[in-house]
Amino acid sequence: MEILKALNLLSEGGKSLPIIKLWNFFRGYVIITIEGFALERFINYAITQGIYLWDIIRIEPMLLEAKVSLKGYKELRAIIKKTGCKIKIKARVGYPFFMHKIRQRKAFAAGLFIALFLIFTSSSFIWSIEIKGNTGISEQKIKERLYELGLFQGAFKYDLNIPEIENHMMMQLEELAWIGIELKGTKAIVEIAEKVKPPQNISTDIPCDIVATQKGIITKVIAKNGDALVKEGDIVKEGQILITGKIEREELDTRYVHALGEVFAKTYYEEDDEISLIQSKKVKTGNRFVRRIIRIGKNQIMLSIGENPYKNVIIEKKKFSFPSWKNIRFPVEMIVENYYEAKEIKETLDTNVVKKALEEQLTVKLFSKIPKDAEILNQNIEFFKENNKIRAKLIIEVQEQIGKQRRIQIEY
Repeated sequence: MEILKALNLLSEGGKSLPIIKLWNFFRGYVIITIEGFALERFINYAITQGIYLWDIIRIEPMLLEAKVSLKGYKELRAIIKKTGCKIKIKARVGYPFFMHKIRQRKAFAAGLFIALFLIFTSSSFIWSIEIKGNTGISEQKIKERLYELGLFQGAFKYDLNIPEIENHMMMQLEELAWIGIELKGTKAIVEIAEKVKPPQNISTDIPCDIVATQKGIITKVIAKNGDALVKEGDIVKEGQILITGKIEREELDTRYVHALGEVFAKTYYEEDDEISLIQSKKVKTGNRFVRRIIRIGKNQIMLSIGENPYKNVIIEKKKFSFPSWKNIRFPVEMIVENYYEAKEIKETLDTNVVKKALEEQLTVKLFSKIPKDAEILNQNIEFFKENNKIRAKLIIEVQEQIGKQRRIQIEY
């Protein structure tokens, strides 16, 4: 009786591993009821013969329900004679029985095959193309170039060489600074970045001034044509005229010229940010919930039963795909999602580490704004501690050319 109690406890308190459930499904099993006075002897004999029974449930004092493999069920016949128990099949479960039904129903089998074939074929073609990031280049122009390179609605996506298409697009369209193509199911997402055109110089026969692009302290003025209105040490603001093309002399009429020259100034770039010294961190507790999914094209088949029981989790996903054959990739993959129960803990970061991270972060931000030909004169960073936070302010002093041409509006 003790063995039967133990098996009952295991069946009621434990669950079969999902991978074992999947294995049992593919090899097939039956759900049986066992009735008799010698249930304990029946279980003892089964264990001795190496016959695996699982999910054992006591329905009545002399009636059990259990699951057993097809091979194990055949081997139970000898035990039935020894114990005098009766066995009935309650249900047949698994792939072998499914295939047997399909063989008997040829129309259904043909329909299933056609459905799977259509899923495979329909998910192997590009049905829509989405263009992102274009402002100056028309969508039609981009699609025409893509069509010439083999990417169009109805294209077989496994024949597409994406890196090669991207390279050809960069060579054919001078307006492109970058292009990235991503295939998501039956959709192609084309993201582009257009080149920023430098300001065009004004023709030399058109009068113009040279004005400041930003505020700064003048360090050098080289007026090649026109009159300089500023000198070294002057503080100027954005838009202020530095070299004028309006020439005024005593006893001479005002005339207008095309101002030429260079104006250098000290300018300042600054950026600030903060990082908290108290950071929350997720740590695994050791408990885990696993979900397994088979994906065929856009369709998913759930192999695992139940929902994630944890509120706070760390999710880790793995994908297993079928190997390609003759450069054809099958749109079938196995997805394993591990949901690890997690708890949040707070940790205090090292102040010096935070300061170094802030300095690197701010430096990267500022150097993306500073012109490449600018000369770095000085940089200074200040740190402040406020309510468990470290705030930093970085100032970089540079010398750069701040003059640009602006057409003179002459009133007659």
